[in-house]
Amino acid sequence: MVEVLRRVDNKMKKRLITILVVTIGLLSLLLGGCSNKTAVTPGQIFEVTRGDLSINVSSDGNLTMPDEFDLSFGTNGQVQQIFVEEGDKVKQGALLAMLDDTSQRNAIKTALLNVQTAQNNITVQSKTDNAAQGCDHLPYTYPDLSVPRMFDQARKDLDKAVSEFKQGNYKDAGHDLIMTYFDVEVGADLIASKPDAAELAGAKTNSTYYPDLYEGGVKNEPNTNASVVDYLHQYQQKLLDISNDMKVGAYDKVASKLDAAQQGMSTAYNLAESTVYLKGGQMFEYPDTATSVDFLQSSIRGLQDLQDYLAQDNAEPIEAAKKLYIAQLNLLVGRDVLENQTSIFVVGKGINWQTLQQYNLSLQNAEISLYKAKQGIMNTAIIAPSDGTVVSVNLKKSSVLSAQTYSSTTAIQLVDTSSIRFEGLVDEIDIMKVQKGQEASITVDAIPNKVFTGSVKFISPFGTQSGNVIKFAVTIQIDPTDVELRGGLSATADISIYSAKNVLLVPVSVIVETREGPVVAVINPATGQPEYRAVTLGQQNLQYAEVLSGLKEGDKVTITGTPPTTGISGSTTRQGARGVFLMR
Repeated sequence: MVEVLRRVDNKMKKRLITILVVTIGLLSLLLGGCSNKTAVTPGQIFEVTRGDLSINVSSDGNLTMPDEFDLSFGTNGQVQQIFVEEGDKVKQGALLAMLDDTSQRNAIKTALLNVQTAQNNITVQSKTDNAAQGCDHLPYTYPDLSVPRMFDQARKDLDKAVSEFKQGNYKDAGHDLIMTYFDVEVGADLIASKPDAAELAGAKTNSTYYPDLYEGGVKNEPNTNASVVDYLHQYQQKLLDISNDMKVGAYDKVASKLDAAQQGMSTAYNLAESTVYLKGGQMFEYPDTATSVDFLQSSIRGLQDLQDYLAQDNAEPIEAAKKLYIAQLNLLVGRDVLENQTSIFVVGKGINWQTLQQYNLSLQNAEISLYKAKQGIMNTAIIAPSDGTVVSVNLKKSSVLSAQTYSSTTAIQLVDTSSIRFEGLVDEIDIMKVQKGQEASITVDAIPNKVFTGSVKFISPFGTQSGNVIKFAVTIQIDPTDVELRGGLSATADISIYSAKNVLLVPVSVIVETREGPVVAVINPATGQPEYRAVTLGQQNLQYAEVLSGLKEGDKVTITGTPPTTGISGSTTRQGARGVFLMR
């Protein structure tokens, strides 16, 4: 019985030993697989050489496209034209879509009428002051200058577009080019719908007074006006052609066509001016400096209010932005009045200064309304804010946008595929080593054997918990590349936190840590035996350490099985910090 128990006990011992050996073997394999160090054997000899040392912090993440634009119209209405399709590549400043702008054109014409009314009021006032010479046949003594005024705006907008284009500001150039298109469109509308002024004045074509109404001037025939309108419509098409060239980046064509457009604008202005009937009298322009100064002073007061508001502890960014906008608007109007706007008067009407001041105020109010109406018509157009690819077109021609839905409806989605970023996470242990501006290499899982470069643009000041580890978001701007990347692709970034060229390197496997510091076993050329030598080390990664002193290029170093107890020459110092890094 005792013998049987002894046999069973021996079998159990053998099984336990077998299990223990297998377990130790598995642990060795697992630990060996988890280690990045190369297996070393005592007695191996290495040569101290020079090379490049790079220490990186690794981050996993995805590619993103930060310049993504959800473009919508600025007002309600019916879609008149969509100029792009999905997949089209467009340049900034390109006209992408338009709404029917009938109501906006009418608003501009109404604003022009108000300007003209303000100007006509001074003529009527002079008539009440017994200075009515030449005022017996209104509205002939004060002509309707709405058409020349509109084309004066068109000329200025086109000049701005040309100037911005020459400066490479294609976005604003495209905006002002389309503004010119609308200016010409409104001007052509005014000419085409112009009523017969004689009939409005109550004249009869068979009246004995009718010939007198046009004495000293020339009456425009309907067919003359029609030919002007035809020319203006052709000119509008030329402006659209320029916009289409901008859309595809044909800037050489755009440059030459803009020169021709400026020449054509002179013709358009002269033709538009020829449709205005002026009976006798002379006109002169008076710059309204006083009104401009009022607006500029208002801007100064607005900026002072903004400064006082920002000094408050409870200042809100939205309220500050509103105050800044008001100050900017006053400054813009004041400058526009000073540089561009003038008041037109009729000579010899006996105008007093009180009448003049009231006239200025009325006229400037009307001109501000005209300015706002011109800005309003741009809400019917979508201009590309950046180069990019059209990824979706969510509206069709003749689609109707209501007042409730136009602002929330994305008409066109545009993505700038040339601007790519990497967004990833870095462990809290390494985040303090990462600095803005550090270079990085990025590999994309879907594009093997290709390394992209970039630099750190943003490091989040707040960490987020991932499992039991705190990690920090990092953004890297990828340098321009000819490879077509896509948002959302998985990628890995190696951020270079230290880089040294042509430094003395020694394998970390030969470094022995002692109380006095790191030492290395150096082969004595005379005896062939290892001698421990103290070394000063700099930065290191998992494979190599930078040697600052204690070794020279060409020294032979080896791995010993036992640490030194005596016979260490020199002093030991470690200046660099260790860490788990990757080497490039």
